[in-house]
Amino acid sequence: MSSSITSTDSTQLPSFEKYGKVSVWCSTISYDTIPDSYFEEDENGLEAWARNFSITQYDHENMETNGVASGTALVKSIIEDCSYSSAYGEGIIHKISKMGHEQVSWIILLFDFEYRNKLTKIHEDEYVQYVGSFLYDMDSISLAERDDIEAAREEKLRLEALLLLETDATDVEIETAAQSETAPAPVFKPAPKDSAPKESAPTVKKVEPKGYNPWLK
Repeated sequence: MSSSITSTDSTQLPSFEKYGKVSVWCSTISYDTIPDSYFEEDENGLEAWARNFSITQYDHENMETNGVASGTALVKSIIEDCSYSSAYGEGIIHKISKMGHEQVSWIILLFDFEYRNKLTKIHEDEYVQYVGSFLYDMDSISLAERDDIEAAREEKLRLEALLLLETDATDVEIETAAQSETAPAPVFKPAPKDSAPKESAPTVKKVEPKGYNPWLK
């Protein structure tokens, strides 16, 4: 992140620059209803929102914003694409939820910056609220990238488990077939013959029906 620091001497506050920290503000006001003047820089290069929080200087290259053009959205859907958000995203989601917001319209992030609202006594202005400062790591990926990696890993494990089940089922079928081929055929012994001579059955004279009747067999 290259340096393009702007500053003003209107207040005598210490610099809030802090390597490895990201300060976060959020808004629940629809972005399209906020006047452009809120984001316009003065002669010192500071926007109205920065002046409202007594921020006297910050590196513009270290600022990142994200949100929806109109209305609000779930906090995760806004924070997940921000830089390095796998390091701090869940903390921000939890903090904003404790503030009473499940959805926000947009957020501001200042990297390498630790805003101290206890020092300034300023927690919010007309459009944004200070969320907090969080640790971040430049080696971290975004929440969205982390979720994609975890989803791909889970899908790989699912496919491997399915393949293992199919392989086991095939092995059982092969083993069953092999057993049926090698098993000896059952031998049936003929029933013993009765040695005593059998009396011949009496001859019965068949009675022929008189006339044709389809019900007689």
